[in-house]
Amino acid sequence: MADQLITPEQADRILVRGDVVVQTPSAAQERPPERSPLIIEALGYLGGVIILVASSLIASLYWDQVATAARLVIVGGVAAVLLAAGFAVPERLKDVGVRFRSVVWLLSTGAFSGFVGMLGADALNMAAEDVFQLTSSCVAAYAAGLWLISRTLVQQLTLMVGAMLTAAALTNALAASDALPGFAVWGVALVWLLLGWGGLLEPSRLVMVCGAAGMFIGAMTTIPAHAGIVLALVTAAAVVSTAVLFRDLLLLAVGALGTLQVLPASVIELFPGDLAAPIALLVVGTLLVGAGLFIARRRHIKPETGPPAHDFSVGTPVAAITAAGVVGTTVTAAIVTLAVI
Repeated sequence: MADQLITPEQADRILVRGDVVVQTPSAAQERPPERSPLIIEALGYLGGVIILVASSLIASLYWDQVATAARLVIVGGVAAVLLAAGFAVPERLKDVGVRFRSVVWLLSTGAFSGFVGMLGADALNMAAEDVFQLTSSCVAAYAAGLWLISRTLVQQLTLMVGAMLTAAALTNALAASDALPGFAVWGVALVWLLLGWGGLLEPSRLVMVCGAAGMFIGAMTTIPAHAGIVLALVTAAAVVSTAVLFRDLLLLAVGALGTLQVLPASVIELFPGDLAAPIALLVVGTLLVGAGLFIARRRHIKPETGPPAHDFSVGTPVAAITAAGVVGTTVTAAIVTLAVI
């Protein structure tokens, strides 16, 4: 009641119940907000930036003079130190500690990818395609382990990128078409979006947004193949339509940015000319502005009385797993079929 969270009448009713522990205003002592965790976080980020700058300067001056074994020890040591630093973050820091650990482990993953890349290229003398496959698969496994320990959004996105790169590397090993690795990336991103839609990956909204962005990245790498252009245009239409159906402005923003990247390249490939791309951008831009206004207006309209409509923006785990399985199977079968043909 002293904090104005309840009224005096509500306080009297709580006291009458007798089964609620009540803290009187005199017993409550206000504590100033703790600033030390924020200072620790800021110092950690600043120190990390300084370490990266110093490492870059040292590498630019003396890296060519360092033996391969020493390079592996240095880069692997950096990855190990950053990994240990993440484990050393005390639990009492709570949200600040979680954010700091996420960033440190992200840097550790980057250093680990450099270690594996140098191991394959310099120590084992592997071909570039094999180094790419080795690095992407090892990074995906490393990121998966960190995500199982700390299920934060940063670790999850790192795992998603690792899975996308692994799918691209495995598809590239088939040596069938330059567009197939992008199609594999598109499939992984779509599976990720569906798992976020079903609540299997949290936070669902941001997972769906990141999955949509990954779909655009995969679709863009399939252009200028005609099938890739169709895939890119279908992706743009699907993401924007889904954003309108779900009334999600953030997803609509991703769809708009992706469409801005996909549409000009697709129109230039399909309809070479000076006016084709500007006219297409004008039409699509108008439609996107209308979609944004529609979502903004619908979000402020109170629902009509009656039985509640089904909310399609929130899926069930069963539906998400089923859809993800269908997408994964279809994309894999299409890649194998095109590779054989």
